[in-house]
Amino acid sequence: METRDPPQGVAAGALCLAGLLAALPACHSQESEWPERDPTHHAPAAVAAPPAPHTPPARAPTLRQPRGRLADECARRRRELAAKVGGPAVIWVAAAPENDLDRFYQSDDFYYLTGVEIPDVGLALHVDASGQLADEVLFLPPHDPQFETWNGKRLSPGPEAEAATGFRSTAPVGEASARIGGWQAPTLHVAGSPPPELPGGKTDALRSALDALRLRKSDYEIDCLANAITITTAAMRESMAAVRPGAFEYEAQGLLEGGFIRMGSERPGFNSIVGSGPNSVTLHYERSDRQMQAGDLLVMDVGAKWKYYTADVTRTVPVNGRFTPRQREVYQAVLDAQTAAAQAARPGMTIGDLDAIARQVITGRGFGPGRKYFKHSVGHWIGLFVHDVGGSVPIEPGMLFTIEPGIYINEENLGVRIEDDYLMTEDGAVKLSDGFPSDPDAVEALLAGS
Repeated sequence: METRDPPQGVAAGALCLAGLLAALPACHSQESEWPERDPTHHAPAAVAAPPAPHTPPARAPTLRQPRGRLADECARRRRELAAKVGGPAVIWVAAAPENDLDRFYQSDDFYYLTGVEIPDVGLALHVDASGQLADEVLFLPPHDPQFETWNGKRLSPGPEAEAATGFRSTAPVGEASARIGGWQAPTLHVAGSPPPELPGGKTDALRSALDALRLRKSDYEIDCLANAITITTAAMRESMAAVRPGAFEYEAQGLLEGGFIRMGSERPGFNSIVGSGPNSVTLHYERSDRQMQAGDLLVMDVGAKWKYYTADVTRTVPVNGRFTPRQREVYQAVLDAQTAAAQAARPGMTIGDLDAIARQVITGRGFGPGRKYFKHSVGHWIGLFVHDVGGSVPIEPGMLFTIEPGIYINEENLGVRIEDDYLMTEDGAVKLSDGFPSDPDAVEALLAGS
């Protein structure tokens, strides 16, 4: 997904038993990140394109079994958060609020620390003077048979919830103020709304500590991201069956997002970008209602969610199956820029360093200067959020990031972006998103066989 250095997003999630039920994804809730859809606009009827021949969907890809247990992961994260923030202090993190008109998705920070997908609850950590976790409480709604009749079973305070989540204790959410007040800590660190009767707390230290923890991924998180990426590239391959002159952009998007769900993803990690022809130069195009024409390029910038972790992969393909000489020239410049940055990537470099390498290649091919045609940064962190937290720090082993150069020539209605997801290791960057080719000959061969 095209980089614009956005503010930190807040994601939301769905109701279930912490590590025992399948996790549901965080929604992309950056209001400033995506333009609103015009409610008066209606897509044209898809009448011009002949129906594609029916082909059964390919077998879903084999996914990894994440290493470790979610409850254990979350317990370790809470201990590490306490140590980073220090004490004596109390840390309060609120869950996302319930939305009666929409499916519930948990906030990223609360899910990261609990694995729990219940709205309007919270957690409190009591940190002693040495930075040790002296106590921790997960505040949950009391057992409500009437609620469960309509909505299914949910966690309520007691031994079952403590076993499922790994928290030392649980309590009714209405007791949060009294419990926290009893700890008599001099400092309160808050993420989200504090409990009633408690003053608002500090946020800076907590935000900084959470960002640092979330940036470096555990084996469990790497496996979750690898699965999200595998699903994304497999669904992109399937969506090529709808890429042809006369078809509409939404046909490819429908195949893609249906593939996400069929392969085990909970939902897209952000609004899919499926833009052809003149829409290929609009960085965050999202209408998906144009009829594709012979000679167009189609940019697909998409990502599946898997257990809250978000992939972000972009491919640019010729709608009629073959690049024109001019399209191939631009495409190769973008691919070479990406390759140069990926091959150079080593621990200790920054995304800014990779940006400079990619930009030098693109400028050297005549697509400069500055941001005239390459209009955005070369990459960003990925994790629970598509533009994940972390800031402009050096890339270290265990961090995952994108490399996504692009060239956008408005006067030619010609946009090319190629984006892949990488894991930094001690030996350099490892590409995880090679399930869909980026070599132009391989792209053409894939389209010929779709």
